[in-house]
Amino acid sequence: MKTTYTLILFLFISIVQLTAQNRATSLYMPLEYQPSYKNGTRKYDGTVSSTYWQNHSDYKIKVKIDPKKKLLTGSADIVYYNESPDSLFNIVIQSYPDYYKAGAAKAGFFGGDYNPKLISDGMVIEKFTINGEVINLKDYYKADYNGTNYSVYLSQKLPPKETLSIQVQWHYTIPGEGFERSGAIDPTSMFIGYWYPEIAVRDDINGWDDLLYDASAEFYHDNSNYDIEIEVPKDYMIWASVSPSNPTDIYPDFIQQNLEKAKTSTEPVVIVSESNYKAGLKMKSNIWKYSAKNFPDFAFALSNHFNWDAASYSDGFGTYLLNAVYEPKHTSFKSVVKTQQEAIKIFHNQFPKYEFPYHYFTIFNGIQGGGMEFPGMANDQAVSGADMEYWTGVPTTDFDASFGLSLHEMCHMYFPFFMGINEKRFAWMDEGWASFSEYFIDGEQKWEYGDTDLGSQFTTPMMTPTYTQPEVSSINSYDMGSLSYYSLYHLLGEQIFSKCMKAYIDRWNHKHPTPYDFMFTFNDVSGFNLDWFWQNWYFDWGYPDLSLVDFKNNELNIENLGRKAIAFTIIYTYKDGTETTETISPVVWKLSTTYLHPVKLDANKQIKTIHLRTLMGSDCILENNYWNAK
Repeated sequence: MKTTYTLILFLFISIVQLTAQNRATSLYMPLEYQPSYKNGTRKYDGTVSSTYWQNHSDYKIKVKIDPKKKLLTGSADIVYYNESPDSLFNIVIQSYPDYYKAGAAKAGFFGGDYNPKLISDGMVIEKFTINGEVINLKDYYKADYNGTNYSVYLSQKLPPKETLSIQVQWHYTIPGEGFERSGAIDPTSMFIGYWYPEIAVRDDINGWDDLLYDASAEFYHDNSNYDIEIEVPKDYMIWASVSPSNPTDIYPDFIQQNLEKAKTSTEPVVIVSESNYKAGLKMKSNIWKYSAKNFPDFAFALSNHFNWDAASYSDGFGTYLLNAVYEPKHTSFKSVVKTQQEAIKIFHNQFPKYEFPYHYFTIFNGIQGGGMEFPGMANDQAVSGADMEYWTGVPTTDFDASFGLSLHEMCHMYFPFFMGINEKRFAWMDEGWASFSEYFIDGEQKWEYGDTDLGSQFTTPMMTPTYTQPEVSSINSYDMGSLSYYSLYHLLGEQIFSKCMKAYIDRWNHKHPTPYDFMFTFNDVSGFNLDWFWQNWYFDWGYPDLSLVDFKNNELNIENLGRKAIAFTIIYTYKDGTETTETISPVVWKLSTTYLHPVKLDANKQIKTIHLRTLMGSDCILENNYWNAK
């Protein structure tokens, strides 16, 4: 299959190079963003300013899980560091488990049906102190409460470069079976996320992140330090965002021996099996300790009957210990360690060509549909080759059935966690990249589908904050996001794209990049003014829909009905059954929504059909993508 980049050289020469990297942008910028760029806290060339600031915390948490009661009880000592230039008069605490007491409608958010097992009392804060002062969170003179956040007023302002100390005690009932992100998987297995009172992000753009958690808008975290102790019964095991810091205190000798084997084995090693539980497996201690430094969040899972496989992966970026933890009956999950190894190969060699951030990683088989990311972990469903064959009619291995899901969730370790993205407002900055990563499994897909939802009235410009459109946010987050990155990849070409991506990650890892920091970095590093592209994809209305109007006089007449500057392929099928393919850069849409493409005909072949196809075959209307010889 031959691939060409039509007209890219000629039209790129016509793009005006950036002559003043610190100029103000031509892009629309809302008022809340403007002060940071005008005063130099953020820069128009996408580099990190010397005056950029970011707050953070130290968490020392002790938590006890009673699996029979599904009760989590915790206490925490938190030190909060105000690195901002502002004196703070309040602090915002997130209490996401309060979502479960919001009523049956929200409790059935994912499944759409009422599920009484998901109703709970939320996060009950028993005691809360700031710098030794006991705060009554029910006193509206002391705190405001909006459903999943407390805004707590300080008796004395917290000056710049100073700290405050918080002590909190709380408990909540872990949601019952049926919740897809955090909760019980079965009576004795649970995935625990969103579980502690977390200090919200306060940034230079929006101030405190006090958005209501509704289970659709997802992550936004500062990078903090965690020292955690988790108490569970001795017949339970825990898997977490990092490996335990006291392994010899908790693991029986055979587990430690198996782990040592896994650290040097590229083939999966069985660490714990169903037979070990049946033999009465117990840990040496019921206190599990963890230390995670410069982390965006911390999650963990527990079970008294899940299998555990592990293996290593090593290359020039380092050595990784990769884990799969699963329900014994889900035998297809035994392929998941291998999918993790292959995913890291893609990340290191194709996209984003950057060190995978978590050298200890676990995929836990807890979710009932799809997957869910947490720092150092994913909570994934089990998908077998037989399942995929049933759904698609195509014979599939267990590995292939799970590979795309593993790759997608692991890509989230870069976006949003390593990069500190505000996914609540711009989920296309992480879900879009994760979906785009699937392109590198085998490149252009052979199947396609028409999706009129992409062109519906609900498809707003991508700069519309994600949290404002929860029911249809996936259109921009996954579909439009991945299409925009696919087009950017083909606009710049692999070499320049990878150079820009590396600079973006180098600059903004462990920070909080805005969409403008992303765009300005690509402008700066590529040397091209790509504002026309950003305007088209992220600020303008539109959708992916190309139409092959006609083919005559050795020229294809293609119209961009949806107006998005999308990359696409032209597939020529000849009467002898052979095919050739051209990949067309989105630069052809820079100045017009009509494109005349010259076709070089082979005198020895006759064209039977011509077909336009976009990434993963996603196009609003497929019927207008074909030309057939008469």
